[in-house]
Amino acid sequence: MHVPDDGRAAVMTQAKAPLRLIRYPLPELEPGAVLVKVTCCTVCGSDLHTWLGRRPAQTPMILGHEIVGRIVALGKAGTLDSDNQPLREGDRITWTLCASCGRCSFCRERGLPMKCLQLRKYGHERCDAPPHFVGGFAEYCYLFPGTGIVKIPEELPDEVVAPANCALATVVAGWEAVGLQTQESVLIQGAGALGVYAAALARHYGCRRILVTDVLEHRLVQVREFGATDTFNSADGTEAEIVQWVLERTDGCGVDAAMEVTGIPAVIPVGLKCLRIGGRYVLHGNVVPGAEFSYDASDIVFRWLTIRGVHNYDTRHLRKAVQFLQSTQDAFPFGKIVAHRVGLEELGEGLHIAQSGQALRVAVVP
Repeated sequence: MHVPDDGRAAVMTQAKAPLRLIRYPLPELEPGAVLVKVTCCTVCGSDLHTWLGRRPAQTPMILGHEIVGRIVALGKAGTLDSDNQPLREGDRITWTLCASCGRCSFCRERGLPMKCLQLRKYGHERCDAPPHFVGGFAEYCYLFPGTGIVKIPEELPDEVVAPANCALATVVAGWEAVGLQTQESVLIQGAGALGVYAAALARHYGCRRILVTDVLEHRLVQVREFGATDTFNSADGTEAEIVQWVLERTDGCGVDAAMEVTGIPAVIPVGLKCLRIGGRYVLHGNVVPGAEFSYDASDIVFRWLTIRGVHNYDTRHLRKAVQFLQSTQDAFPFGKIVAHRVGLEELGEGLHIAQSGQALRVAVVP
């Protein structure tokens, strides 16, 4: 496969500023590294947080981590995918948003490679030094050794697979963290991309009641196509009304498990009050510093509640996400998640569309 000497990237130089199209030379590959030609990258909510200046970022940087592409070059010594199979030029892949060292205590002993002491995160690193291509809003991406790589079945379109990393893989990790079981009832706070995937997974796992709240009516309509049994527009109700709505649909007990994917700390007390005795709560969305909330700790103690925070995911979660898409592609309309497509030149427009909430995901096609 012919590989040129350089490639384009849409570079963020400062918060809220237009992205700059810059050409960088393609890097030499270290042993175990992979160079990928990007074919699709979707805009994640965390990309927006960074671009809008809601959280600190080291600029210049190339945003984007929900990426699909084809291998164009491999470093010496070869590289294996997540199933321990050799990778080859031309393979169509997606990969974890993090590269881990595999040697530190979080990688080897604590089962948290996504919190590696030497973590590298795609779409979060400076790009002014080689290998430059460390984000998805570019024509190429350099995969560091320690990246979990998953081959993609050819029948799955790029735009269906790209949000699996990280939206779908993240909620796979979240439901795993609270041990979601068949026949349980769940509350999902937020009907964005993570909420849609959370509902579809809950339906796939055999949950009997899947309750979803959001403030945008068109999202609540859409999430029903992905398994939600009941929806409530929380813009129209008080905290007490939301709790009562949940109790009426769970025999007065509350849900077995709840998931927060709004990024709004004010919804957390509501979610906790909607749990049954012994219920479990997982938080995903509040990734911006300063997300504080107030709650009566005695309620957590008296009702034996469990609260889990889950940030990012492991390779197994991404592999399960792709397998889920493959096994349920006829059950859910995954093709509707991406509603807009832009090239690198129109990426500024794409970010504004994503920010507006018009689409669950915007695809960037270099």
